[in-house]
Amino acid sequence: MGRPQRRSNKPKQDRDQASTERTGAWRAIDQNNETFENYYKAQGIIPEAEWADFTKSLREPLPTTFRLTSSRPTAHALNDHIKKVYVPFLSGIEYEGAKLEPPKPIEWYPEQLAWQLPVHKAALRKDPHFRKFQHFLVYETDAGNLSRQEAVSMIPPLLLDVQPGMTALDMCAAPGSKSVQILEALHAPGASTDPAHQGLLIANDSDAKRCHLLVHQSLHRVPGTGMMVTNHDATQLPSLRVVKDAAAEGAAGRLKFTVEDERRVAAMSKDRVAKQYDGMLFDRILADVPCSGDGTMRKNLGIWTDWTVGNGIGLHSLQLRILLRGIQLLKPGGRLVYSTCSMNPMENESVISAALSLCPDMSILPVTDELPALKRRPGLTTWRVLDNSLSDAPHPSSAAAASADAPAPPDADEAVAVEQDNDKGREGVRKGDKAGVGKKGKGKKEKKVDANGRRVWTETLWPRGDEKEKGLEHALRLYPHLQDTGAFFVCVLVKKGDAAAEAPAEAESVQEEQEVAMEEEEAPAAPVATEKRERAATPTPAEGEPEAKKVRQEEAEEDVKPKADAKPAQAQKDKKKEPVLGGGKPFNEEPYIYLPGLEDEQIRLIKDFFDISDSFPFSELLVRNATGQPLRSIYLTSPLTRKLLLSNAYTRMRLISCGVKLFTRQDSNNLYACKWRLNAEGLEVVRPYLSDKRVVKVGPETLRQLMGDVSVKFEDLKEEGLADRLRALEPGSAILQVQGAKGADTDKEEDLFLAFWVSKTSCNLMVEKIEKSALSLRLYAEDVTPHAKGKAPPQSRPAAKSEDTTATGTPAESSAGTPAAVQEAVDQEDGDKVKAVEAADQEEAGEATA
Repeated sequence: MGRPQRRSNKPKQDRDQASTERTGAWRAIDQNNETFENYYKAQGIIPEAEWADFTKSLREPLPTTFRLTSSRPTAHALNDHIKKVYVPFLSGIEYEGAKLEPPKPIEWYPEQLAWQLPVHKAALRKDPHFRKFQHFLVYETDAGNLSRQEAVSMIPPLLLDVQPGMTALDMCAAPGSKSVQILEALHAPGASTDPAHQGLLIANDSDAKRCHLLVHQSLHRVPGTGMMVTNHDATQLPSLRVVKDAAAEGAAGRLKFTVEDERRVAAMSKDRVAKQYDGMLFDRILADVPCSGDGTMRKNLGIWTDWTVGNGIGLHSLQLRILLRGIQLLKPGGRLVYSTCSMNPMENESVISAALSLCPDMSILPVTDELPALKRRPGLTTWRVLDNSLSDAPHPSSAAAASADAPAPPDADEAVAVEQDNDKGREGVRKGDKAGVGKKGKGKKEKKVDANGRRVWTETLWPRGDEKEKGLEHALRLYPHLQDTGAFFVCVLVKKGDAAAEAPAEAESVQEEQEVAMEEEEAPAAPVATEKRERAATPTPAEGEPEAKKVRQEEAEEDVKPKADAKPAQAQKDKKKEPVLGGGKPFNEEPYIYLPGLEDEQIRLIKDFFDISDSFPFSELLVRNATGQPLRSIYLTSPLTRKLLLSNAYTRMRLISCGVKLFTRQDSNNLYACKWRLNAEGLEVVRPYLSDKRVVKVGPETLRQLMGDVSVKFEDLKEEGLADRLRALEPGSAILQVQGAKGADTDKEEDLFLAFWVSKTSCNLMVEKIEKSALSLRLYAEDVTPHAKGKAPPQSRPAAKSEDTTATGTPAESSAGTPAAVQEAVDQEDGDKVKAVEAADQEEAGEATA
């Protein structure tokens, strides 16, 4: 019998839209699933007295939730703006006879910088008051000042307790709202702006397209020199090397680490490698793993019909393997947060219990004192493994497992992954992909069966009887009826401070040793593609928010259980070696090559033109092209990022993005002494190193004038003396310092720093249209920008930002390896930001038309 067709998780009325359009009627959504309810009643996840409230909440729409970007200086001012302006503005409004509630702070979120809007989407779109607030959310989201993210999705990064200067890993990052939270913590107010002390975040995802979307949709909000995006299967993340300080001094002139260097290191003895390199371990790791997603039923209505017993069981193996790999990469004394949006103990407590049995250096950290206003339920210390008939499945070690009367386990083909995209074929696994075809071209392994030909499940699904001693009740179970959220599972794990760290020479053998120490069994195969439900936003993607997370699983994962007679890892060491080019998958990104600092002519030109201090880390500047020359863009990384890039080939790391783009070459027909312009996203990074030479100080009214036109001629400037100051300034890139700017509804004044361009006779802001509109609304309570006249408010940022407008993204300087959708967006927006500059150039050259 063939594999059943994969079913979409969209609501039935969406899936049947073609047929309903012909009939003119919509099918009702059946939000009932008897098997689902009986399964969770049997698991005892909810007290009987709360069951009615629990199931009622599952059938209610999910509120809109968002949070302010805490690392931005505007966070508290914007929060006050919501409290003083929008809360009164949205109070006492009725829609279709029902009174609507205004936004309210999420009480458990630190400093109340997160909000909940319990209003149905129809009212949000149609009521003029709430529609204005929706436009505000769209503008501020695209400007990077807030993130529209589901409330429970905010919890794992908060419990990760990231501090400035730490090293962090997000194993399954796309679409990136949790990664943004981690970055905000690394760049918390008061943290050092020195690139050497900004910490490191590696955001990884298994899908290359989603990695690009992660860069362009989410991570542009918090630029960081220690930000890296990689494209790996989370179960096979490579063990990275970091060159030791003494060895780094000897290789001070190195500008890149090539495939040939990888082969050279591979040929070294273990002792020699240990002398030159340390293993890269992390202070904090987030394992927000792929799951069945039944905690998202309030917004993913298709789960009501698609849910089966086998969904969670089919993903158990993959989740355990991701967690085990994360534990290997965690520093002694470090913290790891495991989370899912599933309520199923097969994906939650059973995974944690199995990992703790295999890793005695790990323990569960009680977090009852953290987020005290968060209502939670304890983790389960016992659960049942049920089959399709909701009978107890036989344990592998029991006599019943071999009995002819043993019920058949749920078929893996019945496992349906959460699918939050409107088009399954657009991201992740393509339509038509076949199950069982792995990344290495292998088919499914032969299923393990008992003497009667029945499949045998792995014993890691079952409780071991010591769950109370392991402290599983300290895990967090979050249910929708407690605080009007989705459902979520979170467990905080810590590694003993005296646990032995991996030596770099033996790092690759650790995974092998772990696998040898576990018996590989074939479990119910996980779905072909699993949705990693990052409820990054409650509204639809059309309203300006990131798409839901998806992690591609291209082959059935193997289940694991302890094996008493495990062979030593040394005997297997030569059998499995990681391919130099990162798992053997195609990887066509441009290389990362450092510049020789002030030895480069263009860097000296930039230094002199902008009058950059000698203390600036010029040695941390890199480019992305095979020539190693500054052709178009220049990026800044942190010293730790540099160490990583000069210790590992970027192809082995499968590096998609790193650092912050500081400068972009501006083609200007030889009209300017310096053709390099300062990028808006790099402004705050480089500003502490600048003198006032390229800083133009103006008052608030001048900003309004500049925002009202694409370009303003000097003679039209109203501020006294400004035109003369600009004429005296060397034409080219500059910084506009707006002194004493304040919002329309606040008395608090602040200085704003914006990217600016000065030509010979005119000037203009170098700010994206959407960000300019957001700033205008905040300052003047109206959009005074020229593109807003006669146009409807924008719905969202495009699928990807252009290279010129990316904050943390570093797309390749050629189109090689870039997904078509990303490249199309790059081409579309590339000219928007510099349109005024080009017009000014034409005017200077006498080419402008009347």
